[in-house]
Amino acid sequence: MAKDRKAVPAGALAKTVAGFKVHEASKNDTRDIELVTDEKGLEGYVQVVCHGAQSKVTAEEILSFLSGQKVVVSDEGRVAIAKELEKIGEGSGAIGPLLVAKGKPAVNGQDGQIEWLVPRPDQAGQQKATVGRVDYRETNQIINVRQGQKILSLAEPTKGEAGQDIFGNSIACQPGRPANIRRGKNVDVTPDGKEFFAQVSGMLQSSGESVLVEPMLVIQNDVDMSVGNIHFIGPVKVNRDVHDGFTIKAGKEIEIGGMVEGSSLESGSFVRVHGGIAGKGRAHIVCKGDLEAKYLSDVAVEAGGDILIANSIVNATVKSLGKIVVNTGGIRGANVIAQKGLKSPEIGSVLGVRTVIVVGMDYHLKDKLVTMERELAIMREAVEKIEGALGPLLADGEVISTLAPERAEIARRLLGQLDLLVQRGDELAAKHSAMIAKMQVGSEMFIEVSKKIFAGVAMQIGTCRRTFELDVTGPVKLYPDIENGSVKVTR
Repeated sequence: MAKDRKAVPAGALAKTVAGFKVHEASKNDTRDIELVTDEKGLEGYVQVVCHGAQSKVTAEEILSFLSGQKVVVSDEGRVAIAKELEKIGEGSGAIGPLLVAKGKPAVNGQDGQIEWLVPRPDQAGQQKATVGRVDYRETNQIINVRQGQKILSLAEPTKGEAGQDIFGNSIACQPGRPANIRRGKNVDVTPDGKEFFAQVSGMLQSSGESVLVEPMLVIQNDVDMSVGNIHFIGPVKVNRDVHDGFTIKAGKEIEIGGMVEGSSLESGSFVRVHGGIAGKGRAHIVCKGDLEAKYLSDVAVEAGGDILIANSIVNATVKSLGKIVVNTGGIRGANVIAQKGLKSPEIGSVLGVRTVIVVGMDYHLKDKLVTMERELAIMREAVEKIEGALGPLLADGEVISTLAPERAEIARRLLGQLDLLVQRGDELAAKHSAMIAKMQVGSEMFIEVSKKIFAGVAMQIGTCRRTFELDVTGPVKLYPDIENGSVKVTR
């Protein structure tokens, strides 16, 4: 006798599961067979309801129904039908819903991808806190790239893979779309279009769907909090002012349309400031080429080329490996080093503010010389202390043998230290002499003053030095008096 089964109402799966519906049904007086599918035809279920205890259905009948609907029945589906019929004995009762067919969904292609080998230009300027703090001057808005540098690579979109429904019909897939980016100016692309390179050194930018490189950075207004510090591989042009506390580092020239306050400029070429530099004691200017400005005030400057000032140099430290020229005004309260000569209408001031002028010297050499002289002074002081402590032992070494063992050991150590200090002192003195020799200049090196040198000005040309006790009215030229180690004035 067949097992009792609770009948499943016709279309039960279609009614209870969203997206499913009865695709086809075969009904007669003894049984109902239904094929239920999802909207895309990716899953097929069969369910059977037998009417009456003596009604029955066979596997062949179910499979024939499915075949008539062109359903591709899976092996798992055939096994499931057989097992279900076995459970209900002679085949009467209810079956299902049973999953008898499963299609394969289409796999759409992936879009082409952009692999950025440098920071993305559309993400530049995003602030990142470090240990809970943000330096708002470091806005990181500039992405530097060098000529020939690879910017990005493109991965091709994939075609995707077509699917198949339970009836064996193909389901189309959507191919991926190419990456949405094009080359802009100053960008090279390989023939296959997959790799982008910088054609010039400069700033990487994006404009719409294009990527481009700008060889020059132009700031239309001031350098302030809206711009932040600038670190750029190429030339920088600022149309207005550079405010307190900001830094501009450029691989090439820097040109400032207005003035510079207490900021730092570092250039791999020249610096041109159309206004003045009022450094407030905080500005530092370093350039490998020339420096031009209306005036220098309270600023430290190091230039690998000439320094050309329209008006004056006041309370500044100015070093040049070229010549320094002041057109009007003068040099007051400054410490100035110019390797190839100097020209100024006036030097010094009525108030006697200390002004030091050094000409004919590499300022790097000058700095080394100062450090060496400081070390020599410390060494000589140490030698004097040891000599004072040893006293008569230096005149007669035999005295050590008369001392107690502990004092004799101390004396021997002091003598050893003294020998080392004297040896080191001799080595430094030799280097010092060699450096002084390099500082010697010929008689053609001169300083030119058109109006006046004020009393108190200290001058040095090569190794020749002079401090002026009285005012000297120009025009005059000053040359090294090598024989007397002084500076001579000629008219």
